[in-house]
Amino acid sequence: MGYTTLSEIARRWQVDRATARAALKHADIRPCDLFASPRYRWDEVLRKIEAWPRQTLDQIDRDGRLETAEALADHLGVTPQTIRNYGRDGRLHRIEITPRSIRYSTSPLSKN
Repeated sequence: MGYTTLSEIARRWQVDRATARAALKHADIRPCDLFASPRYRWDEVLRKIEAWPRQTLDQIDRDGRLETAEALADHLGVTPQTIRNYGRDGRLHRIEITPRSIRYSTSPLSKN
């Protein structure tokens, strides 16, 4: 799976580095000791924070961005509340980075 940096994680989640760092700490994901600068196991981030099933980890696009309810609603032509409802119902993959930073995946893997 490989390793990823804090900046890459923050970019994927569309949050600042402090929020990404707080989420990693809360999920007890520690940087690997093999590198001079902090790098995190990609599969650990996907499993512990994004809650993807183990069997789908190899299919996740590392460069894919997660969307806010507002951005995804604009793109799909629905209201942000509809996106939140779909996330709550499991129709969209909902990722709670922190209680105030919730993102949604538009990956084909997220469809039920």
